[in-house]
This record gives sequence, C-alpha cells and structure tokens, in this order.
Amino acid sequence: MAEEKVMEQEVKAVKTLDRKDLLKTCFHWACFPMVTINYERFQSLQYFCAMENVLDKLYDTKEDRVAAAKRHMEFYNTTPEWAGFTLGMNCAQEEQIANMPYGEERTALETSVNTVKASLMGPLAGIGDSVRATVDAIIGALAAGFALEGSILGAIILFVLAMSWYFGVSYFGFFYTYKNGMKVIRDMNKSGILDRLMEAATVLGMTSTGALVPSWCSFNLTSAIQIGELTLNIQQELDNIIPGLAPLALTVLLAVLYKKNVSSIKLVVLMFVVSFVLAVLL
Repeated sequence: MAEEKVMEQEVKAVKTLDRKDLLKTCFHWACFPMVTINYERFQSLQYFCAMENVLDKLYDTKEDRVAAAKRHMEFYNTTPEWAGFTLGMNCAQEEQIANMPYGEERTALETSVNTVKASLMGPLAGIGDSVRATVDAIIGALAAGFALEGSILGAIILFVLAMSWYFGVSYFGFFYTYKNGMKVIRDMNKSGILDRLMEAATVLGMTSTGALVPSWCSFNLTSAIQIGELTLNIQQELDNIIPGLAPLALTVLLAVLYKKNVSSIKLVVLMFVVSFVLAVLL
C-alpha cells in the first residue's frame, strides 16, 4: 500500500502542458513577434514573454523560473512565422526538464535549449525570408489584379491569404516540433532537408520574380521603322520572338549593373536620363 501511494504521488507530480497553455504561447508569439525588438538581443524579450506562462506552470521555485527565464533571454532572431519551429521544441524541452531530477542529465538538457535555438534560427531565417518573399509576391500580384479593377476584393484577398499563410506556418511549426521534439533535428540533419528547402525556396523565388517581370516592368518600344513601303513594328516583332523580351532585357541589364556595384540611385538616374533622351529623339 505504501509503495502504491508513493507511485501515485509521483504520477501526480508530473508536470504537463495542456493545449490551452500551448495555444497561448503559440499565438502570443505569432501576434506580437516584433513589439519588443531591440539591437542588443532582437526578438529575445518577446520570445521570453511568449514562454512565460509555460515556465510559470512548469516550475514551482523562483530559482528554477529565473534560470529558465535566463535561457530564453539569450539572443534570438529569425523570420517571425518560422520561429514556431524552435518555440514548440523549447516547450517540449522545458516540459522534460521540469520532470527530471537535478543532475548532469538535466543540466545538459537545459544547455541544449539555447543550442537548439542558435542552430535553427539561421537556417529558418534563410528559408523563411526566401519563402516569404515568394509568397508575398504571389499574394500581392493576385490582390493587385483585383485592386487595379477597383474591387475591394483586392484588400480582402491580401489580408485573408497573408494572415492564413502567417498563422498557418506558425501553428504548424509550433505543434509539429512540440510533438516530435529533438527527433525533428535528427531527421533534418540526416536528410539534409534544410539545405534542400533553402535551395528550393531560392529557385521558387527567382522563378516567381521572373514571371512577374513582364507584368510589373513596363517597357515597350512604341516607335516603328519605315523601310520603303514596309512598316516594322519593333515591339510586335520582339513579342513574336519572346513575349516580354524588352522588360526582361531591361531587368537583366539593371541586375548586371547592380552586380557591378552600380548603386540603385545611380540606376534610377540612368533610367530617367535614357528615357528622357529616347522620348525626345523618338
């Protein structure tokens, strides 16, 4: 009987996070990721604020709470919606730490909390920034199409799709890593998925940017050349070869000049001067 009571007390002593705790942490971060950003530690203060309710529930003593708070006040910075991948894993780690006896194993796990954050925030930022630029361009182009027609659907589509993407990635990343814990990192290292994702995001971003060139870069050669009785429409002939060839050539030229350290201000001035001269001559 005595052994059963001890076992029952140990079971009751196990600290667990329920869905309400996890949702509060997830959306606390997702709704306010940049409100406390500063040049010393960037997003660390808000990261700690998101973790605060988890730490309060898991740790009973002031010493444990202070130690946990210090872990989450270390430097942190990544693409906001992708921070859920580290936030969820940290919740799982803190839950495991709270249920471990004091000793070397617990100390090692405490150290791994910031190791996880430091090792993932860079790759997540690389993937997140690339994917976000691509997604923003696609959503923006779709919404702009309606807005240019004078439809309020443009604003609605922009808001709904952007928020769905942002909160969808935050929610998925948080709960996926919370449920799978350190297995996520082992699988990532084994499969090299981070490198492949970054490469895929870069290719997708460049492809989307290239597709937007003829839509957003307006450059048409309106003058025609008269050769005897034949009128040669330069723009039409170029479109017969490759539609959008003129804006593509202009974009490539500007990219080459920019790569040769010609500043963006000089490029704008150059375009203005060339456009003015061509308008006067033609």
